[in-house]
Amino acid sequence: MTQQGEGTAPPQPSGMNVPRMFKVWGLLAASMLVAALACWAALPKTATPSGEPQALPVGGNLADLVWPEGFDAGREWTSIVIHHSATPSATFEAIRRYHLGLGFEGVGYHFVINNGKAPGTMDGQIIATARWLEQRAGAHTLIDRHPEYNSEGIGICLVGHFEEHEPTPKQMAALEMLVLALAERYDIPLDRIVGHGELKNTKCPGRLFPLEPFVMDLRQAAIRKRLQGAPETP
Repeated sequence: MTQQGEGTAPPQPSGMNVPRMFKVWGLLAASMLVAALACWAALPKTATPSGEPQALPVGGNLADLVWPEGFDAGREWTSIVIHHSATPSATFEAIRRYHLGLGFEGVGYHFVINNGKAPGTMDGQIIATARWLEQRAGAHTLIDRHPEYNSEGIGICLVGHFEEHEPTPKQMAALEMLVLALAERYDIPLDRIVGHGELKNTKCPGRLFPLEPFVMDLRQAAIRKRLQGAPETP
């Protein structure tokens, strides 16, 4: 009796047609793949908030970023608080790691507007954080007697150190567009659109952030929009 050595093909049971067996298995695998693709195609393609941050693409629709399809707008928002990152540049991931180190559950802001100075970022690009997409309270403005600035306040952070330099024009244009949309949707008055430093003893968002001109620009933009929508009087 001989023993089977390494590399020797094992004996085949009599009557087994190996090529036919492979053909049957191949047809079965192909049919399973077709069925799986058909099931995938039948699934709804509705985009719902996934908990991951979403960035506004160049030329994209702001409403699709702020209120994506499937968005649950259950929370009431009563104010908007503007911050700076106090760093010359930053990526979203760097902010997330820093806030995790502070004990926050991810980024404490609801929106981040980049200045394009960090690799892989774009000047003026708006990022909606998981905190906004999931409609969770902020972790950006802790005031003992006024917790509503976290629970009801929308936190917006512009990347930059505005004690040392001004925000970029693209950042300011993005901020105006975002704040106008949020203020109109949630009926937030101008006196509730504030800088972090107006609420507590901090330099944020920096002495070079043009807060008063920005609020005046918002007022004028809101007036123009209201007049454009008003019927003409005889």
